[in-house]
Parts: sequence; structure tokens; C-alpha cells
Amino acid sequence: MPRMRILTANEQELFDKPPLFDHRDRKKLFDFPKSLLAVAAIMRNSDHQIGFLASCGYFRATRRFFAPVDFVERDIAYVASQLGHSVPSDVHYPDRTRQRHQQVILDFYGFTPFDQSANNALTTEIATMARMHLKPRLILDRCVDFLIQRRIQVPSAYRLSD
Repeated sequence: MPRMRILTANEQELFDKPPLFDHRDRKKLFDFPKSLLAVAAIMRNSDHQIGFLASCGYFRATRRFFAPVDFVERDIAYVASQLGHSVPSDVHYPDRTRQRHQQVILDFYGFTPFDQSANNALTTEIATMARMHLKPRLILDRCVDFLIQRRIQVPSAYRLSD
């Protein structure tokens, strides 16, 4: 039996990509406290500093993490200028480094990763909403709210739909 499509392909792509900010949002979301700037300052590589702070800003806005290839150029340029670095043509941010930084970001904002216990809690919540005959899209939106209320990282659209 085929799976139900909750999000269209375009909606899923938008969900899994960083949001587009205007200059006011960018200034607000990429304005970091001194403690985060200090963590970034001890990183040896400028690409790692930029990737870390960009991930912080995106997490602050959406409670999700995104792949470095999806980072928006204007956001990278803004973060680089805040650090006093030149704008890189391509940010080299390895997966293992990104995973370590994600844990630092989760700890800083007081969130936990989406793990098996979060998956079990979410499954129980979905079963309750399904018994109330809510529409699948509404269930998905409420799942995101559920995770944020419990201070759990929001996973990808595929993982939520699954």
C-alpha cells in the first residue's frame, strides 16, 4: 500500500531548507550572545566558525538543523562579516564537525535531540490526534508544536511524515 503524501514535494523541500530572512530577521536571528561568539572564536577554522553560527541562527528560527549546502549565501555573508572574515565562496563544514556543533547548539538552547524516546512520545501523540480524526497536515503541524513545547529538536519532513 502506498504511503499517504502529507506534504507536496515543494512543501517538503521548503520544510527541509533554511528559511529566507529579510534584513531585519537576519539582524535579529544572527545576533549572538557573547557566550556563543566565544565558543565560535575557539574554533580553528573560519569555515567551522561560520557554519556553527549559521546553524545557531537557523536553529534559533526553526528548531531544526540544515545541511551546509542549503545555507543561504546572504546569511553566510552576514555571519562572516560579524566575525570579521571575508565571505567564503563555499563553506567547508564536515559532517562530523557539524554533528559535534549541533550537540553544543542543542545544549545551549536547552533542547534534546530527536531520538527513540522522542519518537515514541510523538507516536503516542499522533495516535491520539488520529483518533480525533484530524487532517494529516494538521497532525504534522501539531507534531512540530509538540516537539518544540517539549524542547526536542524538530527532524526532517521525511522523518516526521514517516
